[in-house]
Amino acid sequence: MTRLVRSRLFALSQHAKVKHFFVICFIALSMNTGVSASEVEIPDLSVSNGQHVLYINSFHRGYGWSDEIETGLRETFATSANPIELSVVYLDSRRFDPVEINSKVADILALKNVINTIDLVVTSDKAAIDFALENQSTLFPDQPIIFSAINTQSSEFIRNNDNVTGISEYTNYLQSVELALSLHPQTQAIAFIGSSKELYDRNVLDIVKRNVASSIEEKVETDFLIDLSIDELDAALSELPSNTLVFMLASTLPKQEGGQYSPAETARILSSITPHPTYTYWHSHIGHGAIGGQIVTGHSQGSAAALLALEILQAPNSDLPALRPAPSSFFFDLDEMKKQGIDKAALPTGTRFIHYQPPIWQEYKTEALTTLVIIFGLLSVVLAFFLLARKQTETIHQISDENIELNNALEHNQEVLEDVAHQLEEVTIIDEQTGLANKRHFNDILDKELRRASRYKTPISLLLISLDDFESYTKNYGEEKANKAIRDVAQIFSKTCQRSSDVLTYLTLAHYAVILPHTSRDNALIVCEKLHSTLKETNIPFVTSQTGALTLSIGLSSLEGTDERVSPQHMYNTSEVLRAAAEKGNGNVTKADIIATNWDSNSSAGR
Repeated sequence: MTRLVRSRLFALSQHAKVKHFFVICFIALSMNTGVSASEVEIPDLSVSNGQHVLYINSFHRGYGWSDEIETGLRETFATSANPIELSVVYLDSRRFDPVEINSKVADILALKNVINTIDLVVTSDKAAIDFALENQSTLFPDQPIIFSAINTQSSEFIRNNDNVTGISEYTNYLQSVELALSLHPQTQAIAFIGSSKELYDRNVLDIVKRNVASSIEEKVETDFLIDLSIDELDAALSELPSNTLVFMLASTLPKQEGGQYSPAETARILSSITPHPTYTYWHSHIGHGAIGGQIVTGHSQGSAAALLALEILQAPNSDLPALRPAPSSFFFDLDEMKKQGIDKAALPTGTRFIHYQPPIWQEYKTEALTTLVIIFGLLSVVLAFFLLARKQTETIHQISDENIELNNALEHNQEVLEDVAHQLEEVTIIDEQTGLANKRHFNDILDKELRRASRYKTPISLLLISLDDFESYTKNYGEEKANKAIRDVAQIFSKTCQRSSDVLTYLTLAHYAVILPHTSRDNALIVCEKLHSTLKETNIPFVTSQTGALTLSIGLSSLEGTDERVSPQHMYNTSEVLRAAAEKGNGNVTKADIIATNWDSNSSAGR
């Protein structure tokens, strides 16, 4: 009998070891499939007396939208009088098949005993609420579930389920359109750019067609550009009326080689291919080319969900509160507003801005205070010398010495002020004479745009421009008229190159540069023709020239959609050689070439 008991105990021990081995293998496998066991952070109730909330994230750590939701949750929970411990699990549904991942996540949560350790569950986006409801009976049978960032019909999640409530992601799509129309009263058409591949995007399309298009159809023409590639969008947008507004309904656009551009890349590329004012419903587009719009932010979703969770945790035996609407705000980019001539005063009270430039004294508060301290210190020294001079009447020599010291102090003060002024000049990126970018900003942007063109295999062109025989013009008409001519030509460039991605620069001595991202050689030549013709129409007199008016010489180099890296100096030198060749003509001459990694000066082609 004793031997039988020992045998069974040994068998049970071996079984436990085998089970423990398979659990370890399962967790290791999960780490290799993107569901890291370390990211399922379920606390031990034995070491904490606070309340515990589990946040189920549909995506992965580092995904901007859901990271903002998590930040909103944590910041709001941190204000609670009662300690709230937040644990997070990532479903990684954008990178992995949920069917293969979710069962493993559920097994890990079961091993963590969440049924007895969690007081409330918060989810974000559809994959997470689907997971929570699918496993509600086994993992969260008694815990309240709060969903957030849901754009579908929210009632389907709370029907016949008293333990579920949440925060909707609907926003007032019509209100953004009406605001944009008030800012652009000459609008003839609105183009909505969207996608129908995901349920979320289809729901947004349905809402906009039903609630927005029908409300404005008598005011403007509406076009829906759905599931188009970048090239197709470029072609479609070019056919729209000049007074057209663009609204981005989808957060991302497809790549030609497969996959999706990031939201920031989507906004940058779309704004670079169209001159039309571009609005959005996505916070991740603001600051990358979109003017603005009414935005539901991830942070506001997380904060609203946390407030609802605190309300439920404070009254655990009460019925769950009803579904809450999505909090939203108007967000606008001041840089894009300036390009479109939109006044801040025309926007609703409470609008939030990015790229806000505080007054220079506020931006350089430390430097200003330091300068004031120096000035007051020097004034104190001056005052001390002055009082001392009045008291000292011994000899003229002593007074003379004191005056010398006083002059030295004032000279030192002037040097300090000049140094501060020089530092302030270095931080600006705008040329004061023309209002264009300065050379330092040009060097930074050319390097960035060449890297971007190489990464995405997009074309880019560089124009180096000079006013012909401008030294003679200055001698004949004087420096004042010469400076006015430089400013007038800068205005011509600004009116001709109106895309937000174009970079217009005044280099020095009547020399300019224009960076044209996403622009091939042929399209850049069209821009050159416009510059020549517009200057000719403006007709700035120059009686001693061969044409009787000011003319331009343009050197154009282009990089045509290759992943080969070209240095900024290489491209600059190529354009400069072509500009110098154009300058030998009789005015209004452009020399252009396709740039190669191994450049040959004999390859230039004039036109």
